[in-house]
Amino acid sequence: MKKLIVIFLVTLNLFATMILNLNVKESPQRVDLILNFDVPFDGVIAQKRAKDKIVLLLKNVKILAPWQRKLSSKIAYQIDVHPTKLGAAIAIYTTNNPKLMALKSKDGFSLKISLLPKPKTAGHTTSSVHWSVPDWFYWAIGIAGLFIALLLALRYAASRPKKTKRIVVANDTGAEFRILFEKPLDEKNKIALISFKGIDYLVIIGTSNVLLGKFKEGEIQSEEDFQKAIDAQDLSSAFTPPPQEEIFTTIEEYKKKASGNI
Repeated sequence: MKKLIVIFLVTLNLFATMILNLNVKESPQRVDLILNFDVPFDGVIAQKRAKDKIVLLLKNVKILAPWQRKLSSKIAYQIDVHPTKLGAAIAIYTTNNPKLMALKSKDGFSLKISLLPKPKTAGHTTSSVHWSVPDWFYWAIGIAGLFIALLLALRYAASRPKKTKRIVVANDTGAEFRILFEKPLDEKNKIALISFKGIDYLVIIGTSNVLLGKFKEGEIQSEEDFQKAIDAQDLSSAFTPPPQEEIFTTIEEYKKKASGNI
């Protein structure tokens, strides 16, 4: 168990950008996957096409837990997003080899990946997203299952009845990962305060994985402080995908409440 936690903590150190939330818009003409980040995304996207899916790797991007969405579109029928050692892997399952486009918002806080019907001439080696695929990318996709197991192990540790959980691993570089407080929201979701590298993260973990805010270490010291931080959040909107016209503005609300001076 300790070895798994060490791997997980080392992996977190490699990422500079976190996915706050994901949303999918479907229409007969296209499928749009919209990702919102906590800081502007300036990374590299690597792509690999296979017979029944397209795999994208967002380098140096992290996601707290795997995400999946079933689709009713004829263009694609499922999208999976998993954390990997090198970044966040997006697997798009399709049978008609659609055209793929990626577009960042002007401020870099959002990325829209669009799938369009199959063009007149298409092949496994052509794409509208012009990023090369390194050889080690295939290995990164293969170990995605390992990180799913790590997240399940951490959730099990979080469910044990303790206010504060402190894990110190011997012979490491001094990294510590702590779940300070947690509270169930319903049967499938909980809200928790997680401390890592001098920053406390207020997150929802479960069917929806949402970063609600960041705090200085020690700013929240008691159950009462934790409850006040929860009361200050609009939890109902955290479970509601933003409408299309607000996709590129909701991140501004997050910046106001989460960035601060941390």
